[in-house]
Amino acid sequence: MMEHGPFDLDSLRADPAGPRVQRKLSTAKKWRRQYVQFPWAWIERLQTAKRVSTYRLAFLLVYEHWRTGGRPIELSNIASKLEGLSRWSKWRALADLEELGLVRVERRRRKSPRVVVCHPSPGDHDADRPPS
Repeated sequence: MMEHGPFDLDSLRADPAGPRVQRKLSTAKKWRRQYVQFPWAWIERLQTAKRVSTYRLAFLLVYEHWRTGGRPIELSNIASKLEGLSRWSKWRALADLEELGLVRVERRRRKSPRVVVCHPSPGDHDADRPPS
């Protein structure tokens, strides 16, 4: 074989200890939701919401409603924490959403609440509200 030809295997080998070969574990891209379709009726009702946490939780619930195919959502503290909500903010936001008629909440002792997303019509603000 040729000593210094264009295809010299020794010159093409990578040094395993070299900086270009080492893997970067910290720069791995984490999967994240890209978007969520949000019902206009929810936007209209959320205009009277009292807290930002109500909006954040509403986005999460609409996404989870789509992801689970419309089944009730068991809302853990961990799921809400990933959205930047404390467990207390989660409960206050759930109360706001329930008051606005956007969700029904089944509160269970020592368990995550089970949330059912309601589908209000755009102009009807009292149709899905539970009786007081």
